[in-house]
Amino acid sequence: MLEQIAVSGTSPTARLAARVLCRRLRHPYAGTVAAVTRLMTGARDGRVAAMAEEALALAWGSDQKVTNGVWDGLIATPGPALRFLLAPAPDCQHEPRVRLVTAPPDGRRVLAAALNSTDPELRGSMADLLRVTNHPVLLGDFEYALRSWPMPRSPGDVELETRAVLDLALTNTHLCQPAPVGRERTGLAVVAVLKRRFDLLDSYHQASMVFELVGLSHRDFPAPATEGYRRWLRALGPGPGREQLCKLVIDGHSEALTAVADSGQEPDSPYLLPAFLFCTEQWARYDALDPDGALLENYINGENDDVGGYLWTVAERNGRELPDPPGLSDPGF
Repeated sequence: MLEQIAVSGTSPTARLAARVLCRRLRHPYAGTVAAVTRLMTGARDGRVAAMAEEALALAWGSDQKVTNGVWDGLIATPGPALRFLLAPAPDCQHEPRVRLVTAPPDGRRVLAAALNSTDPELRGSMADLLRVTNHPVLLGDFEYALRSWPMPRSPGDVELETRAVLDLALTNTHLCQPAPVGRERTGLAVVAVLKRRFDLLDSYHQASMVFELVGLSHRDFPAPATEGYRRWLRALGPGPGREQLCKLVIDGHSEALTAVADSGQEPDSPYLLPAFLFCTEQWARYDALDPDGALLENYINGENDDVGGYLWTVAERNGRELPDPPGLSDPGF
């Protein structure tokens, strides 16, 4: 009722109703953000619209849900949206210095608008902003979208076509720097690979980096880029990166299998070594190390549900027997 009065009226009553709604943004009820956004974009009285815009500007960044709600409410009206989102913010700590960058919405909303908005001005403005921004949330949206092994999506997240994301990412210089959003957030390694900045791969946590690079094998990259990251995988020294590569061998990842076959790498961990030798079909070494299969059984029992199916693929291919994983021999299973 308050919204209807505020949107359609021009009397003091309409302004009073708008004032009540705007005050609710301090502790927003469900739907309050959307209602005030509609006042800004659709109020008959310009004074009501201005009041709503001022209230939204004060609320912007106060809470992530509020920020997301303002974005979601404005994006359907590109003209007002651009005026509000691109308003100058001289004190902004990141580039460009506009309101949007003071506290961006999350869930890859800005990235989605830059790629998929039906309004060309909005689409172009968001793309231009993403080409120059260094805000960690917006860089993180790129990183999330480019991961080879995406995490489960959160409510509000949007799905984007990877090639389009990558084309835009390659234009932002802040994305091709040492681990720009954290050592374990390796989705942006693809940008370093395509720009042939293989030196940047060492700035990431090695195990995370190996996991990411092995997942790139399905992507159609230019030959120098592919050769570069594969060379990096083959030059791993002892440490968590090599151990991760060997775990991926045991899981049957073809890129990892090829890397260790070419380089002769193997795990330092005595726990991993029997399964690694088994999966790389080094039978003389495996039989000498684990003649009764006890070490491999210990590995299978230790991994439990995490043990991959590649062990059984190798066993079947070579006529070898493996113990059942825990629980499978239990009559109650």
